[in-house]
Amino acid sequence: MTDIKFVNIIEVPEELQEKVRQWRNRDDIRKFMLTQHTISKEEHSQWIEDLMTRDDWKFWVVFFEGAPIGSVYLQNMNHKDLTSEWGFYIGEDVYKGRGLGKAIFFKLLNIFFDDMKFATLFTRILSDNTVALALYKKFKFREIKRSSFEDKREAVLLGFSKEYWMNYRGLLEDGTYTASRK
Repeated sequence: MTDIKFVNIIEVPEELQEKVRQWRNRDDIRKFMLTQHTISKEEHSQWIEDLMTRDDWKFWVVFFEGAPIGSVYLQNMNHKDLTSEWGFYIGEDVYKGRGLGKAIFFKLLNIFFDDMKFATLFTRILSDNTVALALYKKFKFREIKRSSFEDKREAVLLGFSKEYWMNYRGLLEDGTYTASRK
C-alpha cells in the first residue's frame, strides 16, 4: 500500500479536475457529505480558482499505482492553533474495500503531524456513515460533540491529537491496533 501519492488538484489536468467533481457528485459519495447539493461545473471551477489563494484549504487527488482513485483534503486550517478538519473519498469503485482508506488516512496523518507540524486533526461526519466512524475509532479519534442540521441529519465531530499520533503511530502503521485495544 505504499504506492499512494497525493497531487494538488491545481496541478492536475482539467479533465482530472472534472473527474473529481463527478466523483463528488455521485450519490453514494454525496450522501455522506455535509454539503449535499450537486456541484455545478461553474461552482467547481470557481472553487479551484479560489484554492490558488487560500491558505485554509489543501485538496489533493489521490493516486494509487499511478491511477487517480479519489480525493483527500484539509479544510478550515487554523495556522495559529495548528488545527484542521479533513475528509476523503474514493471515487473509483474498483478501489473500494481494499484497505486504501486506511492507507490514505495514514499518509495524511504523516503529512499533517510530521511535515506540516500541526497539533490536532478533526473530522466532522454524518452519524449514519458507519464505515467512516469505524475507521476513525480504529485510528483512536475521540468524539467531541454531536450537532444536528435543519434537515435533522446528525453530525459527529471527532478529534485526533499529535500526542495520540506519537503513541499509536507504530500500531496504526503495522495494522496491529484495533478499536478494542487500550
